[in-house]
Amino acid sequence: MAREVEKGFRTIRTVRTEDIHMRDPFVYFYQNEQTYYLFGTTFADGCGDKDPVFEVYAGRDLSEWTGPYVAFQPPAGFWGVRHYWAPEVFEVDGRFYMFASFKGGIGENRGTGILAADHPAGPYRPHSDGPVTLGGSECLDGTYYEDGDGQRWVVFCHEWTEIYEGKIKALRLSRDLKGSYGEAVTILNAADMDWIRLFRDPRIEKEGYLTDAPFLHKARNGELLLLWSSYSVPNYSDAGLGGYTVAIARSASGRIEGPWTHDRNLLMDRNAGHSSLFRDRKGRLRICTHYPDTPHGHERPLFLPLEETDNGLVLAAAGRL
Repeated sequence: MAREVEKGFRTIRTVRTEDIHMRDPFVYFYQNEQTYYLFGTTFADGCGDKDPVFEVYAGRDLSEWTGPYVAFQPPAGFWGVRHYWAPEVFEVDGRFYMFASFKGGIGENRGTGILAADHPAGPYRPHSDGPVTLGGSECLDGTYYEDGDGQRWVVFCHEWTEIYEGKIKALRLSRDLKGSYGEAVTILNAADMDWIRLFRDPRIEKEGYLTDAPFLHKARNGELLLLWSSYSVPNYSDAGLGGYTVAIARSASGRIEGPWTHDRNLLMDRNAGHSSLFRDRKGRLRICTHYPDTPHGHERPLFLPLEETDNGLVLAAAGRL
């Protein structure tokens, strides 16, 4: 690495990918250093006298990583107190911005906040004026997108725990990424999918149609693709696992405003999901996901090669589970 990253209380080690317990992995490849930075959901709720943090690993080859370092240590009074989930990092106007989920204090909602740093590994500091997702609503998994007109967006999940039929929505962001404005655009309603199954959480005595992990990618033909995750019914696809999935929605106009349609075939139905995309040092497109999704405690980052078609994405033969 070209710079020293922040160390926390955890021991810094060099480990292999399969030794890292992580959900919601995200890889940022920093060309200036020819280094991969791996983020994800790790120390999400703190432990003992240690506050929750976002951590980062650094590596050169997607096989071995050194870490965990601390990418974000919340300052006193920060609005997010737990559920530090699903960090994603984007370079915008020469700075680095982390979009991440947080749960507020008692009586406050979950939402996506934006943090900022001068280096992709951090240290990140609070940037947005609180969450940039829907005020007064349970939201998570916000991601960033800038359209061809220069409009900046946060695309996020409106939680099934609040509205039963989970949705994916988008809000316009201010140019400085401090806040959002306008009416939300609804991209999809999970209940409309013929492959989806109800998700149950007995701890809160609720069930509904879950939405997770939106991530956007422009296809070669100009269509805008949205990757997202939920749970599929058994025997829907070739694997027939009925587990955590990656689905694709598409906007033929190439715009957030749609109209949006939904691919019948799932990109992944392998008990793996919460995916994002990145290009490796050779420019090859890869999907970054956690596998398996269950049983909990076994989740590990997984990086599979993709093939780009004119209008979409398929898993490369060498990368199929």
